[in-house]
Amino acid sequence: MLYLMSIMLLTGMVMVSCKKDDDDPDPDPDPDPVLVEDGIYVKGAGTALAEFDLKGLMKSTLNEVSQEPRAELLELFVAVKAGSEGFNIVKVAGTTQTTYGPGADFAEVTELDGDEPRTGKFWRGSLAETETKFTVPEDGLYHVVYDTELGIVVVAHVQWGAIGAATPGGWGESTPMPAAFDLNKMDFTVTGITMLENSWKLRYSNGWKIFIDADGTVKVNTNLGGSIAAPVPGGADIMHTDYAIFTISLTWELGEGWVGSMERTGDAEPLPEYPEAMYLVGDATAYGWGTPGENAEAIMHKAAGGAPSEGIFWKIAHLEGGVGFKLSAAGWSDPNLGFNEVDEYDTEGVAVGEDGGNFTVAESGMYVIVLNLRDEMTKVSIKEAAVYGIGDAFGSWDAGVEANKFTVDNTAKTLVSPALPASANIRMYADHSWIPDWWNAEFNVFDGVIEYRNDGGDQEAVPGTAGQVITLHFDDNTGTIE
Repeated sequence: MLYLMSIMLLTGMVMVSCKKDDDDPDPDPDPDPVLVEDGIYVKGAGTALAEFDLKGLMKSTLNEVSQEPRAELLELFVAVKAGSEGFNIVKVAGTTQTTYGPGADFAEVTELDGDEPRTGKFWRGSLAETETKFTVPEDGLYHVVYDTELGIVVVAHVQWGAIGAATPGGWGESTPMPAAFDLNKMDFTVTGITMLENSWKLRYSNGWKIFIDADGTVKVNTNLGGSIAAPVPGGADIMHTDYAIFTISLTWELGEGWVGSMERTGDAEPLPEYPEAMYLVGDATAYGWGTPGENAEAIMHKAAGGAPSEGIFWKIAHLEGGVGFKLSAAGWSDPNLGFNEVDEYDTEGVAVGEDGGNFTVAESGMYVIVLNLRDEMTKVSIKEAAVYGIGDAFGSWDAGVEANKFTVDNTAKTLVSPALPASANIRMYADHSWIPDWWNAEFNVFDGVIEYRNDGGDQEAVPGTAGQVITLHFDDNTGTIE
């Protein structure tokens, strides 16, 4: 009996020792992945997104070409530390998670198209299914863009600035808005900026867009507009109506929309005054000595771009050699300029002579006449007319390409383009060293009439067909595309 009791006690001890402890579950040798919302994520130790986070979910944005939403074009602005930690792009579909890194052709872009960023670096190329990280050489805010249909990813360093006719750099140069680096929130701020009563926007790294595909059918905005309080990608110009000194800030916070602000901090210095319009008159011109302003075709064109170009006027016209002409505001009002009213002539231009106090040139021909009234000076330059095509229809966004130069016909008093090499939108401009950039003297032909950009923004697109030729008659501001 004692023996049987010993056996039963031993059996009980074995059963107790084999019983599972509910407080000590078995380790799972193959744990399930963390469940997160389906989508495309940025994830990496070089960011604040070391683990899956809805703040790292990429969201669709506009195709800059049409300014319409493109579901396949995803973006996220994210702060990234320099170095090897970097980040990956991860696709989540149910319990399946696919990790992507840079493909074999992913590389820094050094040959830029159109209005791509000129300062901060950016990289473009394909994705590959790999644990290899996307890395950056400098701490900063980066724009990560991925087109799921094209399989192309872009990583661009974001250095915000204010640009536009209201800003000191006009439409040609951004005023930098620096920011202290932080993984979760960064404030891009400029203080003491003088703002004119005009339009402006925000853009990063001195660019307007980034091409996603080589054909340029998909591009992503690198600018914000609409309003300063809640700017949106590709938004309209922001209108500013108070000439004064301001502090402008743009705040990025991980997972949030853009938030901006403007604070008036002081009064600005009085602005220089320029004539509203200047006209070309005289027997050397097609307009004779009629009262300036009576013939609308005789008007000189304002240089676009805002503050850096204000006070610059230009015109292409045929001038008869040895015959007098003048430049004047409407109704012979001030400034009414002849030979003796000019402080400085362009030494690189043709020689300007005097005839009874008027200007003359020695030889008849097509000329570009530039008047610069900036810096309390009166300067005049007259050179042989030069017009170039630029952009997609001409096969290059580089200025001054000899193959895209128009031919001057002094007999017919016209300028004629080379045949368009491609079917695309036409852009063209008058070239002169006193005009800061090509688009400052841009124009186009609309229904047989040359219309000038002047001090406004981009003109409407004019489509061209490969093989077409553009003929320009500047004296009466007419043209053909055929």
